[in-house]
Amino acid sequence: MIDVPPAWSGGIDDLVLEANRWLSVLLPADRAQRPKDEVNPRLVRHYTTQGLLPAAGREGRDARYTRLHLLALLALRRLMADGLSGKALYAALRDKSDAELENLAVQGSGSVQGLALDEESESVKDDALSYLRRLKDGTKSGNSSAYDLVPATRPAPSAAAPKLGVERLNNSSLSTRKRGPQKVFRAVLRPGLEVLVGEHFRYPSNEEEWDRLFAELRASFVDMQSS
Repeated sequence: MIDVPPAWSGGIDDLVLEANRWLSVLLPADRAQRPKDEVNPRLVRHYTTQGLLPAAGREGRDARYTRLHLLALLALRRLMADGLSGKALYAALRDKSDAELENLAVQGSGSVQGLALDEESESVKDDALSYLRRLKDGTKSGNSSAYDLVPATRPAPSAAAPKLGVERLNNSSLSTRKRGPQKVFRAVLRPGLEVLVGEHFRYPSNEEEWDRLFAELRASFVDMQSS
């Protein structure tokens, strides 16, 4: 098991150093020692913002991390290495004790596969994740201009090459839609990758919200890649 004293604590640099030392042991053999599998302070803060790690304690102005934070970080990285992402990660890590987190870090995702499948079958309630699922459907349609305004239920006509710009259709062409947003913007980011944005989508207003959106994008891409 993970031989870390119960009273262990340290700053974020100490947490990163200790976590990387244990990750080289805990990750599957074909992934251990790879630089991309190491964590850093930026990732720790990002995971905390996303609710994947418990918030750090405070000692004056400094953030302090305990054995619980270390075990949660190790469990998170082990589950990610095993292919879990998105809601399955949240479900696997939520409300876990030190012992449960230690078991996840050592055993991996085998004990949470059923839970992961249950969580994935739930309806998506978060607006951003609902948008990302629409993105998955949007990739099936042909390439249009780089920024199009089109009915969400009708694919844009294919073109030889994407063009920058925004095409606005008459409201009459959208009047047949009874539900959903009146307009949808389609952005072609690169060949095979399109983003659909409904007119009621609330754009991030600060860096934290942008980081959260990018993290949800990444999690959804991983889900689609493994499906």
